[in-house]
Amino acid sequence: MDCIEFLSNSGWVASESIAETLTECGIPVPDRNYLAQAFDASVWDETGEACALLKAHFKDCRYADTAVYGPLLVPNPKRFDVRSMLSGHIRNSQPEITVPDFVDERLPSGADHTFASSDWTLFAALVSEAGISMGSYNDIIKCHDCVYTVNGYDTRQLMIRQLWCSLVLQSPLVPDSELRTGWTFSLFAGEDPVDGSVVSGTVLHGQVRQRLGKATRGSAPARVRPALRIAGSRQISTL
Repeated sequence: MDCIEFLSNSGWVASESIAETLTECGIPVPDRNYLAQAFDASVWDETGEACALLKAHFKDCRYADTAVYGPLLVPNPKRFDVRSMLSGHIRNSQPEITVPDFVDERLPSGADHTFASSDWTLFAALVSEAGISMGSYNDIIKCHDCVYTVNGYDTRQLMIRQLWCSLVLQSPLVPDSELRTGWTFSLFAGEDPVDGSVVSGTVLHGQVRQRLGKATRGSAPARVRPALRIAGSRQISTL
């Protein structure tokens, strides 16, 4: 996969309302020229290697045959917090999203794994329409670390709202939606439970939903998206 080509054709760039929002928030639109300057060439090689490691490590999981790993960009939350309930005009370029976002009011701000000094943080992640199945939240949390550790990092720590919400904006076709091959939702094993309930994300009936549910639910639609953090963007002079 050509990571720069993939990202320069993503929703961050190709979706007008999303690109306009980035500009309004003071975040550079990650087009081809920006990406080539903001990240060293070696970073793209590292991303590809990380994707290969993730794919190999989770190859025996249910639905691994349809999982695609690739680059995922997450904006600096101090400028644009994707975990929040986004206003309608941001979603204007996402025709599959027709209803205002739902974010359960009991949710805290959520985990943040971005580099504080960077406009963008780059991850290698499962970016296809649905994740892999590893059971319920409880099943995932109780597993030995080695089941989820890739290249020395426990990938459960990055199964969080921040990455999933970024993926919803980045993907030309929204993930975890009933409009795809089958309806799914992503479990966020990297987020703490709230009053005994656990957080997941889905897009259902035209609505992006960050919701709370049972920690024991591990049916086929329950998926996870392993990821590894790669690098933060460097500042680019506009002079």
